[in-house]
Amino acid sequence: MSNRYIPLRWGILGAGSIASRFTESIALLSDQNVVAVGSRDAEKAAAFGSKHSIPNRHGSYEALCSDAEVDAIYVATPHTFHKEHSILALKSGKHVLCEKPFTINRAEAEAVVAVAQETGLFLMEGMWSRFFPVWDKVRALIAEGAIGKPRMLYADFGFRCGPSPSNVGDDGKIIGLNPQARLFNPELGGGAIMDVGIYPVSLAQMLLGDPDQVACLGTIGHTGVDENAGMLLHFPSGAMAITSTSFQVSTPQSATLIGEHGKIEVAAPWWTPRKLTLTRGSESEVFELPFDGPGFQFEAMHFAERLRAGHTQSDILTHSDSLAVMGALDNLRSQIGLKYPME
Repeated sequence: MSNRYIPLRWGILGAGSIASRFTESIALLSDQNVVAVGSRDAEKAAAFGSKHSIPNRHGSYEALCSDAEVDAIYVATPHTFHKEHSILALKSGKHVLCEKPFTINRAEAEAVVAVAQETGLFLMEGMWSRFFPVWDKVRALIAEGAIGKPRMLYADFGFRCGPSPSNVGDDGKIIGLNPQARLFNPELGGGAIMDVGIYPVSLAQMLLGDPDQVACLGTIGHTGVDENAGMLLHFPSGAMAITSTSFQVSTPQSATLIGEHGKIEVAAPWWTPRKLTLTRGSESEVFELPFDGPGFQFEAMHFAERLRAGHTQSDILTHSDSLAVMGALDNLRSQIGLKYPME
């Protein structure tokens, strides 16, 4: 039997909400399945396994990575643990898809990539937004010169974080965002740039290459992480990307790439897109590319295809791409004085 038809067996490292969405996406694929889940809390692993009908349920990450029935590990823990957990999986002989952001900084990302190269195993960052059919179409349009040479990208990703019980006073007024929540906790690598600002930065790197200059202005909240940021990226070609991110407001979540002869507009939310519009002069063409499910299936399909072809990294999101994005994020954060306790 060809390897193409042997199901890829996933182990899920972490049992949070994003792990659930990934697992629900894998259920849509006929050549992949989730066979194991691991958590530091055995009861949480059991509950997750029961919810998603996963047979193997482990009360530790080490046990999950030692499971002989698992081919690949999806790392779904907070990014402060991505380096540790990715290396654990790789050294256990498992291929790794690590949820974005790849790690807390470029130095950690380099350490993970080094282990992947030593082991010869497939490693990819789970920047799922790159793998949707809409972005396949955008890359094809650029390659065929549909808009000429790309010169400017506008993209944003911000959302308003609502109140939680811990930050609402007896009078019903918001008294401050919960410092223990992952998004606002420096110990967990919180902040808008690392959580959702990475999306437009990664998009810019995908479309325009590695930036040679970046600039950032931002607002640091009372918990010590950024809640608003404007990020400007310049590229060796002379192209530029104007991007923004926020936890304080919901932004349009649109993306527009402008070339010398036209533009491509990806409808909101551009990071899980279903439609794009190509405009050249006074003529526009709309491409509708709908999909079912949460959308993580596209990165999983790409992962499996490249793995079965004998590759050790993606050609849409190479190790070098991930390192360039992490380096840009390091630089952007440094310009607003955001450094995490573990750095």
